[in-house]
Amino acid sequence: MTHFRPLGIAKEIVNETGLDVTYAYDDLVFVEHSPFLIKFDDDKPNNLKLFFNVDCETDAAQKLEIQLRQAAEERKFTIEPCGRFELVPKPDTEELDIRFIPA
Repeated sequence: MTHFRPLGIAKEIVNETGLDVTYAYDDLVFVEHSPFLIKFDDDKPNNLKLFFNVDCETDAAQKLEIQLRQAAEERKFTIEPCGRFELVPKPDTEELDIRFIPA
């Protein structure tokens, strides 16, 4: 089953933080400098799951979350904090794995 994923709206919400979307893959939206990423919620289309990078400082994460919530609310979307993530290098390659750490 194919899901509609509102990438355009997600980009607008991210842009209001002063950051840009650098890459979108399947249900994930990657942001420049990787302070956070967004995961589309296929069960609730107007909900965006928010994961902060383990390297993102708490104060910065709180500021970003407030900005994201306000931008989402203006578009009738919600932001759901879901935990943190870590980019883990794969051995012997230039690829990275994403490890999600639930809240």
